[in-house]
Amino acid sequence: MTSNAKTVAMTEGPLLGVLIRVALPITFTNLCQSTYDIINAFWLGHLGQDAIAAVAASGPLFFVLVSLSSGLSTAGAVLIAQNAGAKRRDVLDHVTAQTLLMVIALAVAFALFGNLSAPLQLQLVGVEPNVARLADGYLSVRYVGMIPMFTIMAMQAMLQAVGEVRFAMWVLIGSIILNAALDPVLIFGVGPVPVLGVRGAAAATVISQIAALLVIFHHLLTGRSALHLRVHNFRPDFAQIKLAIGLGVPASIEQAIRTFSSLLLMSLAASFGTVGLASYGVGTRLMFFWFAPTMGLGVAAATVVGQNIGAGRPDRAEAAVRTAAWLGFGSLTLIGLAHIPFVPQIMSSLAPGEPDVIRNASSFAYVFLPFLGVVAVTQAFLGAFRGAGNTRQSMTLSIMQQWLFQLPIAWGLALATPVGINGIWWCYPLGNGATALLCLVWYKYGRWRRNLVQTEASHGRS
Repeated sequence: MTSNAKTVAMTEGPLLGVLIRVALPITFTNLCQSTYDIINAFWLGHLGQDAIAAVAASGPLFFVLVSLSSGLSTAGAVLIAQNAGAKRRDVLDHVTAQTLLMVIALAVAFALFGNLSAPLQLQLVGVEPNVARLADGYLSVRYVGMIPMFTIMAMQAMLQAVGEVRFAMWVLIGSIILNAALDPVLIFGVGPVPVLGVRGAAAATVISQIAALLVIFHHLLTGRSALHLRVHNFRPDFAQIKLAIGLGVPASIEQAIRTFSSLLLMSLAASFGTVGLASYGVGTRLMFFWFAPTMGLGVAAATVVGQNIGAGRPDRAEAAVRTAAWLGFGSLTLIGLAHIPFVPQIMSSLAPGEPDVIRNASSFAYVFLPFLGVVAVTQAFLGAFRGAGNTRQSMTLSIMQQWLFQLPIAWGLALATPVGINGIWWCYPLGNGATALLCLVWYKYGRWRRNLVQTEASHGRS
């Protein structure tokens, strides 16, 4: 069955051009995802440092659960990419439905768990009571929004894996515009709309995500996509579920470890007081904003590598990894250096009227911006390993990055040396640099290629 959607051919043509055509829309999509919180932080910054700290405290708690679900999206995307490369069109719709079935069930469970446990989570982090009250209100809305958010994440990942990268980008652009329009209305109140404060920022994000979900559903139901939603494909296929879980659990652990580590670093920053917590929140806004392109490059590498392995072209898959690493290093290094003169203005816009927060957050930016290219290299390798079906190795490398490098460096420098809170800032470039070297060694000498099309065939799907 043909599709009206524009797709990128990944198994032929110059690799640099293919990676750029895939990575740019995915990167822009990821930037839109990050922009939700950037826009929220901008408007909430007008409510003072308690509101800034509340959203900063909420982020890692919320994204621990988001990261736990992301593995299923990753598994679906890897299976879609390799089957698309092998031109097994009959399998694509089945994988799509089974992935959505698992994701929606998990989203409902996490939404319930998140709302019930939010006060305890904030207490464990050590958030001050006035900040915890605001954070709890923000989280109560965002947790309900997990259901549309998780579903969108899975659909976008699978559309990107099949080459429909522009559609996901345009949907997110529309969603972010809607979020930007709703934020001031719901936060400050306009006309009959009451003042909702921090809760209003969360509600604006959830409403805009629901709108995006409806657009994507329409796309998959009307035959315009290479993926189609059909009722009979939602009948549970336990062999497919087992394969997806085998891929998804390591990917989920990888993302959860990354987010949990951010939670521990946030807790360390909170030990320096509300100013420390707010500085971490503002500084990481910019860092996570530019982390989105590195993740986009990782997703692009995973997609191109996956399709070429599925197509039986391992040499082209290996060349794609090298090209992605160099592309990320060059482009993100230039972006990081170009931002340095504008750091004070950027931080002032995110924390207006808070000089202590601006000063500390600016120090954060001066440390990590020159090393953005190193972060991109790490994500290109990890993404390629996931696309090749080796999610366990990607997980192992990420755990080493967080627990062997970043966390010991942060706690050691912050608590045992005069650099204080700046030690947290330095753990990011140092940890990523060490991990990039480990990834390079595994790429050259490890067994990281895995053809999942053959695995699926052995489970009886032809």
